[in-house]
Amino acid sequence: MDRDANREYRHLVSTTMRTTENMPRGNVGGATGFRALVTSLRQAVLDRFSVGLLTGGISAFVVAWPATYAWLWVVSAAPIVAWWQFRRGAATPEVASRQKPDLYGDQTLLEIAGKTAKLGGWVVHLPDRKLRCSDETWAIHERTGDEAITFEEGIGYFAPEWQNKVVRLFESCVTTGLPYDTEAEIITAAGTRKWVRVIGVAIRDDMDRVSRIQGAFQDIDERKRLENTARDLERRFAESMEHISDAFFQLDPDWRFTYLNHQAERLLERSRSALLGSSIWQEFPEAASGVIRQHYEGAVSEGKTADFEVFYESLDVWFSVTAYPGPTGLTVYFRDVTKRRAADQQLHLLEMAISRIEDFVIITTAGSRPGNGQTIVYVNDAFVKITGYSSDDASGRSPGFLQGKRTDVATIEKINRAIAQSRAIHAELVNYAKDGREYWVDMLIAPIIGPDGRATHFVATGRDITDRKRAAEKLVESEERFAIVAMMTTDAVWDWDIKNGRVQWNGSIASIFGHGEEPVEDGFAAWEAKIHPDDRSRVVSSLLAAIEDQAETWQEEYRFRRGAGTYAEVFDQGHIIRNTSAEATRMVGGVRDVTETRLKEAKRLQAQRLEAIGQLTGGVAHDFNNLLTVLIGTAETLADEISDPRLSAVAQLNHKASRQGAALTRQLLTFAGRQPLEPAALNVNGPILAMEGLLSSALGETIMLNLQLDPAAGHVRADAAQLEASIVNLCINARDAMPNGGKVTISTEQSSCDAVVRIADSGFGMDAETRAKAFEPFFTTKPFGKGSGLGLSMVYGFVRQSGGRIEIESEPGKGTIVSLYFPRLAPTEIPAETSASGVLDRGNEHILVVEDDTMVREFAEGTLISLGYSVTCAADATEALRILKTDGPFDLVFSDVVMPGEMDGRALATELIKQYPMLPVVLTTGYADVESIGAESRFRPLVKPYSRRQLAEALREAIDAARDH
Repeated sequence: MDRDANREYRHLVSTTMRTTENMPRGNVGGATGFRALVTSLRQAVLDRFSVGLLTGGISAFVVAWPATYAWLWVVSAAPIVAWWQFRRGAATPEVASRQKPDLYGDQTLLEIAGKTAKLGGWVVHLPDRKLRCSDETWAIHERTGDEAITFEEGIGYFAPEWQNKVVRLFESCVTTGLPYDTEAEIITAAGTRKWVRVIGVAIRDDMDRVSRIQGAFQDIDERKRLENTARDLERRFAESMEHISDAFFQLDPDWRFTYLNHQAERLLERSRSALLGSSIWQEFPEAASGVIRQHYEGAVSEGKTADFEVFYESLDVWFSVTAYPGPTGLTVYFRDVTKRRAADQQLHLLEMAISRIEDFVIITTAGSRPGNGQTIVYVNDAFVKITGYSSDDASGRSPGFLQGKRTDVATIEKINRAIAQSRAIHAELVNYAKDGREYWVDMLIAPIIGPDGRATHFVATGRDITDRKRAAEKLVESEERFAIVAMMTTDAVWDWDIKNGRVQWNGSIASIFGHGEEPVEDGFAAWEAKIHPDDRSRVVSSLLAAIEDQAETWQEEYRFRRGAGTYAEVFDQGHIIRNTSAEATRMVGGVRDVTETRLKEAKRLQAQRLEAIGQLTGGVAHDFNNLLTVLIGTAETLADEISDPRLSAVAQLNHKASRQGAALTRQLLTFAGRQPLEPAALNVNGPILAMEGLLSSALGETIMLNLQLDPAAGHVRADAAQLEASIVNLCINARDAMPNGGKVTISTEQSSCDAVVRIADSGFGMDAETRAKAFEPFFTTKPFGKGSGLGLSMVYGFVRQSGGRIEIESEPGKGTIVSLYFPRLAPTEIPAETSASGVLDRGNEHILVVEDDTMVREFAEGTLISLGYSVTCAADATEALRILKTDGPFDLVFSDVVMPGEMDGRALATELIKQYPMLPVVLTTGYADVESIGAESRFRPLVKPYSRRQLAEALREAIDAARDH
């Protein structure tokens, strides 16, 4: 060994020995082992770096680590000693040759020790502050290097927030000579963060000056993750036990309490601090002498779960108890069931009382479908007596099994409507007993309402009124003819003598239909001749069938010719009078003109049909918008980030196709009245004048465009783009209706409180059937491939969603006029649009994403993370409120509007404004009214499908605006 190295070695050893003498008592084992190691080093010839690296690193770990680990470092150092001895022997070729086999084994042991412990060494020479590291240290950094680097370069490998602390500890070690041991995070060459343990020890020269700082470097990232995981599991378990609804405690094999949750403290009326460590039999003597102890000891001895109920007299409570034996003792869950026991007793008394009354009682479940959806769960003794069916016969069946041939259908429908609305109803009904006997019942059906406000069961009570009904029928029979005539006096009343065919009409036949009221000898043939030819066979057949089938009444709807030659829609009904032989002898009835009623009904049905179709298409389009949000966003990301021109072109094609799908979805949502609009105040004449050139080109040379715009038409609040698209659609339809040319007139005018836009053409027009279906999506009269059938449906939905209405006037060969009515407004200024830059807005704030659709949620999360944000996700509003309390704070909440559960996005926004008034909330929607929900979150909602840029700009704008506020 050269003189300087020998002197340096002696100083290192003496310094380290002094350090070990002053270490804590717990590290004595490590110190003893280290002294043995140092003694063995005296036999080695070492260079300065090896002496510093090994002795400094080992001494630091012996000083810092607990005694339980110190022996590991001594064992790990054994191959290092062998390596030093090899270096000494390398002085002569003969010795080197003789020790070469040992060198391979020693180096292997050294590498295994360092890699297994993820441990490396380092040294900083003073005053030049050059840093050298072992291979294991470089491996922890995921770097390669064998050259010295500056101390500042080494500090740069630490995460920025840890650099000052490490420098401060190092400089203190240089100044005072005190060792240090700390944990920090580094940033590896791969850019990932990693937890490490850093130990430094000052090494002094012969002048007792600190000549270098050296120590050890260990990867503890896995240990830190395990510690965090363990702490999190422990916290979650403790929270779960404290918040479960059941009381819970644990006993050790000596019957001492080892744990109680809050619910157990409440039910036992004792604090856990007073019970922990105490014997259950001493603290609760009543349990020690009763069935509780028998069950507990039986569960432990037999190794089986004990499940029982017991009354604890001193607490005046019934408990339901479940005890689970285990290797560490007994785990007990219990709950207060006092109220349930009392309710069971009351229910038993009530059942006994009901079984004694003479009126029948039927209890059914409230099924999802009226009538057949209900099942009988209880009948009393009176029911069995009246019907002949036992309780077992009726249980599980629908009450409809009691009905039969003469049960009135209208009454059943009335009952079903009441049940569907969860309201009580009183009714009289014909039922049938088990032996086929027909009987009348007078009953009251009432719902049993549950805590959620919905009916859970229905109770029907009543009595047999067969005798009373038979007496009433005899009384009605004598007055029947007069009652029928009186009932029909508002209609054209007729009296048909079936035997001779003579028919007598009252005066209404002339005033309503324009026919003479004189009796006609062959009246049946005259009446038959007035029926529309297409209806005649059906109506006459049904009348003759009613007479033949012993029916009491007959009714039909058909077309009846007026005196002027036109046809009226009529409702005709009659009562058949029979003799004692049940032979039909006479019919008395009336004809009512229902033409206007049926027209109104047809319009109502059409509106209902369109509404139903709108709901269906709106729901489908909403779900498709979720998919398009993901497709557009991912296609946009791929197009931006893929360098391969071919793959980039494919991504751009996907992006274009997704956008076209979004346009189709907007048309469906427009028809459904759920397309998010961007309404603004505009003069209805403005968009028409702006499109004049476009419309002329679209109509072609053979069709003349004529504008008749009234300056007083006024302003409306509508989406300008949708208004333009609607006018273009109507003009294209007009063009297609005039293949040989013609004229299209676009006019505007003021009509009361509305501004009207009319598009009239001179085309071939539409018949009534086509007009009735014109607004239905996918209905088209054009050849296959020439139209989607969404044009008029889109216009219909847009006008309706804008608060207006649409009307069509058309007849075959007379052209078509489509009128759009919009509520008029006072003129206002239209805000100017701002242009977007080419760079996506970024940030580092914490954002909570609330979205029930998994793919959309993952897309939003990934996009925001790529923009630098920290993101937490929730699948619904309830989960979001919980996360806000436990994982906050957050800088913004980004939530979907339509979500499952009791609280949707609007309700969530309202609740967040109450609880967190400074927290910005941005909502996203596929088909909601943008204006109405904007007020609830204070920020303009983001319309689905949205792009990455739209998402970035919307959230950045909301965060900045909230901070400024």
